[in-house]
Amino acid sequence: LIIIQHEGGFHSVYGHNARNRVDVDEVVSKKQVIAEVGNTGRSSDYHLHFEIRKNERAVDPMKYLP
Repeated sequence: LIIIQHEGGFHSVYGHNARNRVDVDEVVSKKQVIAEVGNTGRSSDYHLHFEIRKNERAVDPMKYLP
């Protein structure tokens, strides 16, 4: 699981990773590869679990994506 902290109390969350390619407290850049998609837990195939959180609560990501 990777959680990236953004300004304004936002976090983006990326799960079911086969391999994380960033370290704890690493500053990441736009378009940087942070993980490789995996098939973990109770998933039935390779996929990405993605969330946007505002003040630690999951919100509809469609309101914040371009």
